[in-house]
Amino acid sequence: MDFEFPEDTIMLRDMLRRFVQKEARPLEMKYFTSGTLEDKERARLRQAIEQMGLWGLTVPEAFGGGGLDTVSACLIEEELGKTFIPLEIGEVPASLFACTDQQVTHFLEPALAGERRAILAVREPGPNGSRPESWLTTAKPVNGSYVLSGRKALSTLPKPDDFLILYAQAPQGVTAFLVDIGQPGISINSSQELIVEMHDCSSPAQALLGEPGGALKLGADEAPRAWIRIGARYVGIVDRLIEMAVEHARDWVSLGAPLAVRPAIQDMLAEMRVDVESARWLVYHAAWQADTNPSKDLRSSAAQVRLATAEMLQRSIDRTTMIFAGPGPTPQIEPQRMVRGLVSNQTLQLAIQQARAAIATEELSLATL
Repeated sequence: MDFEFPEDTIMLRDMLRRFVQKEARPLEMKYFTSGTLEDKERARLRQAIEQMGLWGLTVPEAFGGGGLDTVSACLIEEELGKTFIPLEIGEVPASLFACTDQQVTHFLEPALAGERRAILAVREPGPNGSRPESWLTTAKPVNGSYVLSGRKALSTLPKPDDFLILYAQAPQGVTAFLVDIGQPGISINSSQELIVEMHDCSSPAQALLGEPGGALKLGADEAPRAWIRIGARYVGIVDRLIEMAVEHARDWVSLGAPLAVRPAIQDMLAEMRVDVESARWLVYHAAWQADTNPSKDLRSSAAQVRLATAEMLQRSIDRTTMIFAGPGPTPQIEPQRMVRGLVSNQTLQLAIQQARAAIATEELSLATL
């Protein structure tokens, strides 16, 4: 068994690692103090990503991207996870690859260029909001168009130029629509949970993404590889949490001794390290399967990665918070808040629920053979 990465992949990883250390991490405290990055800082980071040749590198070649192999893409994602600055590399939701005709010009191409963000509006508020059979958002055909009504929970606050990939119940089943944020009938409520509301929002038939009733199948071919890459990003985040926890345990003195001498702290650090190493090789084994056998059905392996890495991240957030004995020594150093800036709790819960369902379905079907 050969566990070595190609030399050019290692060079790419090391180049990105230096960039994260020197350019991204120094912005973290400012980012969490102000809650945003200045436009010039975002532009500088974007320019650096482009100069390194990383922009769009993980997008399939069929859609104008670099078509990078999955193992190399996971190495990139792991390094990106080691900073709490939300770095973008030109990825888009896999469902967007179903764009046709004018949708390509108005939505797909600007999203790939980083000019517009595609924001998924899939989950709905409430305990069963991730289950399609519980969704109440509707799309009613009216005179050749659709009228959208309902509420969706979002993981990030949209900007005026962003657009939604919105899933709604149409007569044919769950259907996806491309919806501009600024069109009439759309409102955003961020008082508690971030919610987008549709009030008789008229959407032309040309805004329908894919086939009517086919939303749940959109991006099915690319989704497993995306799950594997996200798992690698979570591995990088946990590596960073361990680094923070170790530094704090060594430096923080309580009752005349550093926290590092306490058995409970040592136990949590050891458990975090075993967690992340186990998850890392689950990620790279799935990535290797994707590269060595492109025709292989990756849904099972990807679901295992999705479940293992999401649960690992949850446990690591909790352990790091306990090591810090609360939110953090200062308002700017809050491990849980830093991670939630990258991955919301709702996103993690949705990933866990969907992965569990996929794995259980396969196991039960195999048991009946």
